[in-house]
Amino acid sequence: MEAPGKLPPLPALRSFEAAARLLSFSRAADELHVTHGAVSHQIRALEAQLGLALFARDTRGLRLTPAGEALLQATNGALRGIADAVAGLRRHLRPDRLSVSVMPSFAGRWLAPRLAAFLDANPGCELNVLSSDAITDFARDGTDLAIRWGFGGYSGVHSELLMDDVMFPVVSPHFAGGVPRTPAGLAGLPLLRSVGEDWLPWFRAAGLDWPEPSRGLVLSDSGLLVQAAIDGQGVALARRSLAMRAVREGRLLKPFDIEVPLLYGPGQGKPPSLGLAPDGTPKRWRFWLVWPLTPAPTPLLQRFVAWLHAEVAAELDAAAATPASSALTGL
Repeated sequence: MEAPGKLPPLPALRSFEAAARLLSFSRAADELHVTHGAVSHQIRALEAQLGLALFARDTRGLRLTPAGEALLQATNGALRGIADAVAGLRRHLRPDRLSVSVMPSFAGRWLAPRLAAFLDANPGCELNVLSSDAITDFARDGTDLAIRWGFGGYSGVHSELLMDDVMFPVVSPHFAGGVPRTPAGLAGLPLLRSVGEDWLPWFRAAGLDWPEPSRGLVLSDSGLLVQAAIDGQGVALARRSLAMRAVREGRLLKPFDIEVPLLYGPGQGKPPSLGLAPDGTPKRWRFWLVWPLTPAPTPLLQRFVAWLHAEVAAELDAAAATPASSALTGL
């Protein structure tokens, strides 16, 4: 094995790679948990050592020079290779440890209440749940699996569908405004919603020619929306995955059997290139399991994925066996 040639300092290479990949010194500083000034200093020192300009600024902002492009390709590949090797060693040394990245709403409302059963069936394992909406860098973050809400088609990783989801109104049995008997009975009631999850498609499915609500409570977190409904603040348009457990436990009522999928639309923070199919039709939001292509998944990860699929199947069976609350109560 040949010795590597003379290299620039590793901190300078890391600062350059992050800034070049993100085309932003500030975002690179955030990723590396250092100051903007530290990144700028490292890159100036690297350019001085190499005798080359790696970045240039124009009217469109920061861009790479040809030398910067070449160095980015080399440093990114090398650093990712090191990170992949370290991640593989960690998994080999700790096959009983699993790190899972999950969106906060799904972690709190769907996953967390079920985890005790998995841990009971796998004594001695360590399960680390990271609650985050951020895109997962498996090598950098040391994450084994991500559960994501999106459109699929993720490149460079293994991905498979976990489950579809639907949306329907839910309301507390103690809601001061009363439980509506018909969809038209929603008129005048406070209608709660989450950002990007509009009432309009459900109105149309229910035969209501109503506009999208423009008043009332709007929450950025779908899990908080469910809690607001439990607290009696109004009728919420909620996801089945986040609300169905509370419905089965009687903390929420599902007044109607009308359900709609959540499709891509404006205000959801995703570009049309991701949310629209080639023929221009909006894609459906779904839950996906994502993990690295290498190394091969550990037996613990395989058991966890199988357990997730079994839990989803049981959830769908339970939802199918639970009629709307009006059918149960004679409302």
